[in-house]
Amino acid sequence: MTSIASLNDLPSDFVVALSNTMIISLEGEQADTYLHGQITVNINKLDDMTARHFAHCDNKGKTWATGYVTRHSNKLLLMTNADAGHHSLAQLNKYGVFSKVDIVDETTSYHAYFVSSNAAKNRHFQTMLEEHFAKVELDRLFESSQSESNTLQKVASDHGVIFSANTSREGFLLLLGKDAHQQFEEHVRSLSIPSYSQPVFDAIQIESVHAMLDNEAIGEYVPQMINVQALNGIDFDKGCYMGQEVVARTRFLGKNKRAAYSFKLEGKVDVKPGDSLEKQLGDNWRVAGKILKVAALESETWFIAVLNNDTTSEDLHRLADHSAITCYPNSLPYSIEQQASNIVKKRR
Repeated sequence: MTSIASLNDLPSDFVVALSNTMIISLEGEQADTYLHGQITVNINKLDDMTARHFAHCDNKGKTWATGYVTRHSNKLLLMTNADAGHHSLAQLNKYGVFSKVDIVDETTSYHAYFVSSNAAKNRHFQTMLEEHFAKVELDRLFESSQSESNTLQKVASDHGVIFSANTSREGFLLLLGKDAHQQFEEHVRSLSIPSYSQPVFDAIQIESVHAMLDNEAIGEYVPQMINVQALNGIDFDKGCYMGQEVVARTRFLGKNKRAAYSFKLEGKVDVKPGDSLEKQLGDNWRVAGKILKVAALESETWFIAVLNNDTTSEDLHRLADHSAITCYPNSLPYSIEQQASNIVKKRR
């Protein structure tokens, strides 16, 4: 794998091999019904041409996992990081015994990659992808623009799935089966396309403020505190699901005062999930929140933290355990404001 000092040093064409990804599949007569009652998006409206961001919560509305949900063949796939995935899988199996659904860890059945948009649309690269996916469908995927609703366009085949990652640095998430991935990697090498390891994708997700939960943060935050609603990852008008009452009440009563923000530090800094962040208030410093996720490159360190949702890019912060290191949050790449839902409209 090629190393890199900074995200700004990334070439236009590149691939990241995702070693920390977990894939959970649900299959069976009641798979749709069961998952619909577990996660924050409406599975009944998830078609074969799209993917969605999602959150999986406990009955108190605290998030166990975030990631992407999509369909492949006769299965529903949840794509998340390993820490959250193992916890979510255990909880899904705990309640799944009462439904006609098979819930399986499919991580070893797929190989996951992030492919930059320019690489995917490169003529030679796309010719290689056409060995696994229909050309007309790839053309549709690459020509489609991101919609306002953050619906993620997808293409699938027997070989795997490819869909928009919805990240600030445009790209696609690619899941390939065992047979296809070896051929894919051989083609990447033959085309001399730089290939990077997991921390590069972690940094891209943090830059995009896509909150993924390591063990320290599992079960700590309502989805709105980590901006899942800003990624179209919560359908407030769907039926009941785990934690739905708390998630809905947090929105409709305006109780949420927290949000996730990204930071970038120069150099490799000793910071880890669970560390505290402080905010300057006049001559004093107050605890502002905790760090969720960290990605260290050769010459910069990215992290995402949950802070007050009125935080601005002009608010000075510092690491509680390294008080000499100060930083400012990056501007959010999306709006965390929410429009009134149909439920609210009906109540008026």
